[in-house]
Amino acid sequence: MPYSKSRARKDFEMESIKLLKLAKKVSYKSSPLTYDHKQLINQSCIFLLSARIEDYTKNLIEDLIYSYRTNGAMLKHIPKNVRTKVLLDKQVNHYRTYYNSSDEKVLIKNISIDNAFYQLLDDSVAFTTQVHSSNIIGTNKYPSIKNLKILYNRLGIKDIINELHKKAKKDITIAIESFLSLRESIAHQGAPAITFNDIERHFKNINEAINYLDRVVYSHIKKESGETYWT
Repeated sequence: MPYSKSRARKDFEMESIKLLKLAKKVSYKSSPLTYDHKQLINQSCIFLLSARIEDYTKNLIEDLIYSYRTNGAMLKHIPKNVRTKVLLDKQVNHYRTYYNSSDEKVLIKNISIDNAFYQLLDDSVAFTTQVHSSNIIGTNKYPSIKNLKILYNRLGIKDIINELHKKAKKDITIAIESFLSLRESIAHQGAPAITFNDIERHFKNINEAINYLDRVVYSHIKKESGETYWT
């Protein structure tokens, strides 16, 4: 079966179109808005597009987990990095406590081999609620290059940026970083004047990045789990 857009990508594109139409409407000379009002709207469009990227990631991960659950997946269908990350989440705080207290008795109790989370190691167990979207997203939802690499490695994609470059047949890092740089300048009240041409260019670049990102994740899920679980 050929690639089909995820629901997350469809929602992203729909919201992106709405924002771009708004920016175009206020850019007309016939618009009654003042220059300052137009700048505020342009800045908001950039800021909101950044939020829509975060929504894309959140929706994509949540939909994948829901698809695994409702389509009868076994743990063998769940990418190994996802399962490993959950095991890490379940144990890391116990090791931190042990590091500070050296209380071996408490550590052994907390990571005992009869704990339910060890079923993540068993490929034959049915997937139910062993994994939550927060295990994958964590605190890395903001779409920086660093966070993208961390988050998608949790799905088992070793270097998402390299994969995006291969899929796009060009380096798209500069476009992503340029957009995020503008977003950060807006957040810290140091934004330059933004024209509709600026808006249009950034929106085009980010939509292109989401296109390739969606395709890379599709190919990975197809390989690791099977097309049944694509959202």
